Amino acid sequence: MKFEFSPYIAVQVKGNDKAIDFYKRVLGMEFIEAKGNDTYLKSGSVNFCFENAPEGAHKAVFFEFKTDDINGARELLEKEGCKVTGVFSEKSVMFSDPYGMRFHLWED
Repeated sequence: MKFEFSPYIAVQVKGNDKAIDFYKRVLGMEFIEAKGNDTYLKSGSVNFCFENAPEGAHKAVFFEFKTDDINGARELLEKEGCKVTGVFSEKSVMFSDPYGMRFHLWED
């Protein structure tokens, strides 16, 4: 099993439409595409996924990793003190590590 940093940094924001306008207009980020609740922008060689956070949710920045074995990765991460904070599908899980960082892991 291996972990590989995905090409995205995910950011939860409130007021998604206004936030996207700000990042494009003010910070010059390039619009890539919008899919459902996510909008993908790029700045230089860094890709961002902006997610419209649900009302009342804690806004966060989190990293994304992909793996070739989600079940083995989950087992290892939980053994190392990580907590599952969300399951989106059999191959897509959100974690928090023992140090306060959140990350999304999916099987490629």
